[in-house]
Amino acid sequence: MQLDQICLPIKDEMDRLDEVMRGHVRSNVSLVTEVAEYIIENGGKRLRPVLCLLASKLVGYTGDQAIQCAAGLEFIHTASLLHDDVIDHADIRRGRPSANAKWGNHISVLVGDFFYCKSSDVFTRTGQLEIVQLITDTITATTEGEVFETIKSNDIDIQEDDYLAIIRGKTAVLFSAACQIAGVLGKVSEEMQAALAQYGQHIGMAFQMADDYLDYVSDEAKFGKTQGKDLREGKLTLPVIVALRESSESEQKIIKEALLSERLEEFKFKEVVGILNKYNALEHTRELANKFAQDAKEDLKIFKPSLAKDSLITLADYFVYRSM
Repeated sequence: MQLDQICLPIKDEMDRLDEVMRGHVRSNVSLVTEVAEYIIENGGKRLRPVLCLLASKLVGYTGDQAIQCAAGLEFIHTASLLHDDVIDHADIRRGRPSANAKWGNHISVLVGDFFYCKSSDVFTRTGQLEIVQLITDTITATTEGEVFETIKSNDIDIQEDDYLAIIRGKTAVLFSAACQIAGVLGKVSEEMQAALAQYGQHIGMAFQMADDYLDYVSDEAKFGKTQGKDLREGKLTLPVIVALRESSESEQKIIKEALLSERLEEFKFKEVVGILNKYNALEHTRELANKFAQDAKEDLKIFKPSLAKDSLITLADYFVYRSM
């Protein structure tokens, strides 16, 4: 099922989202507005807003704060992407020149900070300290996850548990917050809030693992990301970690050279993919992603049947099997 079909219960809210976001990013400095609107126009799947809005429907919350929080969540994600593109020297984002390619690293970092500030403003305006504290803790955990990934970036001996800790911090905690915010807005029990937070974490883990799997096998046109981008950037994702653990010394040397090379030739990339397939590293990653997706579905059992619940369940499978 396509994402727009899954999102039918929140179609009206998603149609309004970009307008709400634009309303928050107007600045007295015209360049800030120009860069911010360029980024918003460049779109994306808006997965964190989708989770917040579907979870809000699930708990019966119908107020305007859900879409405001959805915008705030997308601002946090956008800020992290702007900073990531500077760190990774990325020239392309979603098929268009990245902000740092168009305006330079200084502007990209500062506009990223601007998006963080706007997210803080959005969540403060909810008047709910619990949400403000949740978002503060989330941004802290996300930053720590990114730093931990940087520390481990050249550690060939990285373990699977380290990888899980990295993706929990850099990806899953924001998915978790997106869902838990809905529980706070809907004033549901602590048990239900915990179930939403756990669903978000599980689906976030599944999403990132699938992303790391798809980096090696997906159609670039469908996935919107250069095949082998992680390997070319020297990122030690789960498929590589598994292969390094299981492969021979000569095969490990091939993988290490690919990770450390300034420029990775296509035949070298295919050689690495062959090693990953030999040791079922890609299949292991996909299976673990699917396990987390199934755990996410289990988290929703506490909630009664509804269209929003059906969408959240279907979303778990979409995260794992998209663009394959």
